[in-house]
Amino acid sequence: MPFKESIYTNGAPYTKNGLPQIIGRISMFIVFFSLWVVFNGRITLDVALVGVVISAALYAFCWKFLGFTPRKEIRFLKKAPRGLLYLVTLIREIIKANIQLSRIVLSHKKDIHPKLVTFRTPLQKPSGRTLLANSITLTPGTITVYLKQDELTVHCLDSAFAQGIDDLDFQRRLLAMEEIDDA
Repeated sequence: MPFKESIYTNGAPYTKNGLPQIIGRISMFIVFFSLWVVFNGRITLDVALVGVVISAALYAFCWKFLGFTPRKEIRFLKKAPRGLLYLVTLIREIIKANIQLSRIVLSHKKDIHPKLVTFRTPLQKPSGRTLLANSITLTPGTITVYLKQDELTVHCLDSAFAQGIDDLDFQRRLLAMEEIDDA
């Protein structure tokens, strides 16, 4: 078996030279301690000592009862930029759909052609499929009416909204986020 960039032994990451990745292990502790200092508004020896104890207790609680591991945190940190890009894409699509829907409403268009569209998504995870379905519903003029496995049925207010619905930017962004889980 070829040696990978990092291996995991008992849930703890190690690099090629065997040194533990301290940053991955204590980053949540650092966040808790930083919040403690910010909320106190000052740093003294007694505030720091109490903060260390409370931060350690919260860290242990998250590790034991909430399933927190450095591996999950690193995966989350890798996903964060793509998640922000997804959020920007969602907001952009909502604005575009609002403009398109406003044109229909303000033009008093009488020949609206509602349409049901069924398509399959390449997303593998149920959370990704649900997020896609909810994102489609959030964009004005479309509602996801059915989701089963990888098949979505979407009601579109007008046939113009149905064009390209099976190849949305949402879906591409979610696929990019799923690639991180697979890696």
